[in-house]
Amino acid sequence: MSVNQTNWAKKCLSPWLLLLTLVVALLPLQAMAAQAQATVSKNVVAVNQVFQLSVSVDTAINPDSVDFSILSPDFAYGQPSVSSSTSLINGTMSRSTTWTIAIAAKKVGTATIPTFKIGSSQTTPITITVLKSSQTNNTANTDQSNVRMTAEIDKNTVYVGESINYRVKIFIGEQLSQASLSAPSGDGLAVSQVGQDAQNNIVQNGRRYLVITRNYQLTAQKAGNIVIHGSTFSGSAVRGANGFSSGITVPVNKNARDISLTIKPKPTDYKGLWLPTPDLQLQQTWQPQVSNPNEITTKVGEPITRIISLRIKDVAQSNMPNINLTYPDTVRIYNEKPEYRTENGYSVMILKQVIIPRQAGNIALPPLSINWWNTTTAKQQQSEIKGLTLNVTADPTANSQFSPPAAMTPPTSAATQPIKTMASAGIWPWTTLVFAILWLITLLLLVKKRQQPMVTTAIATTQSPDIAAALETAINDNDPIKVQTYYQQWRQQQYSQLTSQPQLLQQLDDEVKAMMTNHYSTLDSQWNNQTLLKLLTQAKQIKTIKHTSKTLTSLDPQ
Repeated sequence: MSVNQTNWAKKCLSPWLLLLTLVVALLPLQAMAAQAQATVSKNVVAVNQVFQLSVSVDTAINPDSVDFSILSPDFAYGQPSVSSSTSLINGTMSRSTTWTIAIAAKKVGTATIPTFKIGSSQTTPITITVLKSSQTNNTANTDQSNVRMTAEIDKNTVYVGESINYRVKIFIGEQLSQASLSAPSGDGLAVSQVGQDAQNNIVQNGRRYLVITRNYQLTAQKAGNIVIHGSTFSGSAVRGANGFSSGITVPVNKNARDISLTIKPKPTDYKGLWLPTPDLQLQQTWQPQVSNPNEITTKVGEPITRIISLRIKDVAQSNMPNINLTYPDTVRIYNEKPEYRTENGYSVMILKQVIIPRQAGNIALPPLSINWWNTTTAKQQQSEIKGLTLNVTADPTANSQFSPPAAMTPPTSAATQPIKTMASAGIWPWTTLVFAILWLITLLLLVKKRQQPMVTTAIATTQSPDIAAALETAINDNDPIKVQTYYQQWRQQQYSQLTSQPQLLQQLDDEVKAMMTNHYSTLDSQWNNQTLLKLLTQAKQIKTIKHTSKTLTSLDPQ
């Protein structure tokens, strides 16, 4: 190659070498010039309103390169979603990585989304304006309508001691978790929840809501003008979830409106127990049913049950009156524990009293009257139920010890103490021995004469099996009323047989009395029926021995 040719080659290659050098030099500069950018879906939001934050960089990079924990002082945020893309345009290849995350501002004012550092690049800070719910646009109001509350009371004026119903409803239009509802409050108010929450679904303006209803009973304890502070609802809602983000858990807090309440004092001229209510119902029934409302004919020892029902509207169960009736000493009274329940705004008390006459004659059972203040008419009223006259006939077989005085006593020891035996058995052991000897002699004679079937038939004979069986069934069922009734009938039938064993008869009477006392006692205890069953077995054995002795005497050839 000549010198001219060499110079010509150098001149031709120099531009290409320069271009190649520039390209190689610009490659690291292009990598270092990757741009990072942060954007938001809106920059004016409401407190706890969810919006989207996107952070992107125009290169492929590790998905964990962005630290979102720097948002925590001013923002709540969810889990980010990451996407990567690669494109080739006009022979030029480009790559990018984007992070999308749902966030919500925690407080009113100005909040700043800080700078995110990605490799050697970083984003520009973003300023967000955070307003109250009432200052936001329609979109924010829609978010707030996802959960709303209403509260109402029956009336705004009550008397001291009167109760009203407070009803709160929560309308829920989104998925919530960890939800709770607090009770209303007020100075001088006793608050208690009534029943269980009710749930139903409704559609309003084309949107479906779950409605939860809860009732509270508010009882005024002092006069004056007060404010009922509404119930408070709190929970967490998941918002902003879509195909690019898992959403964010946002706290939801709602307060029911405050309500003014006027409480009137008790009238100075009112007499009796203070019961303010718009309605009081006092009723009674008798078992067995009474055809004549003024009197009934019965026998000594036969029970009659009085059932008193008291229904009071807008009165707490704790303010229900105690019913105390004074009965004459000629009857014994067993009071069951009162039953309480609430139905349709009424507090209901059911009281059962078992009345057992102790002696014959006319016995007047007392009436009952209750004074109350009608809050509708603002006047004092009185409700009353009549008494009843018992025409009690004598029972010649009744034992006066069976029916003790009318005052309620604790369970006697007869139900738990073992049966005591008499120190001296009297003439009966000797009589039994004589009968046994006669029975042996007669048995020998009957064997010789082959008359055994007659003796067997005589021994197997029993008397009044139906009453005895019914009595045993009632004892096994622990039914005190049936035991009392059947025992009186059985005792009357067996009285002539049992007079020879006064101690056993007394033990039977005491045990039935202990059963009745234990069943109607205010103490929680269980009566043991085995003692009474054993005493009945002893009574049957005495009856069988006596009947057998009479039969053998009639067969004696002498």
